[in-house]
Amino acid sequence: MDKITIYQYYRFGFNYRILHDNNIDLSNEVLFGRFEEYLEFIDDLHLNVTKSAIKQTKLNVEIEKLKKLAKAAKTKSLTVDKALHDSLNSKVLKIDTVLDAELGTKIGYILDEKRHSNEILTENIDKLFNKSYYEALPTIAQYDFKESGLCLAFDRYTACAFHSLRGTEDVLKWYYSLTLSITPTENDTWGTFETALKNAITANTITPHPSEHLMINIGSIRKYYRNKTQHPQLTYSSDEAQDLLSLCIKTVNEIMTDLKTRGLI
Repeated sequence: MDKITIYQYYRFGFNYRILHDNNIDLSNEVLFGRFEEYLEFIDDLHLNVTKSAIKQTKLNVEIEKLKKLAKAAKTKSLTVDKALHDSLNSKVLKIDTVLDAELGTKIGYILDEKRHSNEILTENIDKLFNKSYYEALPTIAQYDFKESGLCLAFDRYTACAFHSLRGTEDVLKWYYSLTLSITPTENDTWGTFETALKNAITANTITPHPSEHLMINIGSIRKYYRNKTQHPQLTYSSDEAQDLLSLCIKTVNEIMTDLKTRGLI
């Protein structure tokens, strides 16, 4: 998935018009710069049919001629040769209908803003965690929370919930292994980790005890969300997915604070 701003379309359209108009008196260097932007935009949008048309009309050959003139010290400041200028313009006009048609196949989506900005959800999910906590999480947990943010931004609410829960479970598994010195197996589940922690609290083999609030959150998430989401019983709305993501992040922050207090991270 590539990110492109609406402004890039606007800028391309503005510069594309300039490419056609009033460029007869431009220097080789300036005109080449405009063609360079033209080619970069086409490349950024993966306009492969237009790229093919550029090769078919040999516009790329003419641009290469212009490039050599634009890079040479003796010719870069000189006005573009009329024959080369006319050839470039003619070929751009031939390609114009192809460019129009292919741009018509590109569809943009405007993302609805959520409680957190789309920039945070798609690029900076770490900002929702306590400072330095996200970077200390297991790799899979980091991956899942990134996916959770992306799914929320793109309105895939049940997928957001799934990744929020999976990320939290990975952190819980890590917490279980660090505090109880037990290596998790492939068959262990959320329930395994929760039960083992409860038993350790009862037996007083884990000190200090995890906070009651943390244990309640771990149990509630498993009972009301994890199992019903893992098994096809729940689907989520935008608000429900955001509520769950916030709860999961809060719980992960509490786990990380507990581990930090114990000197385990």
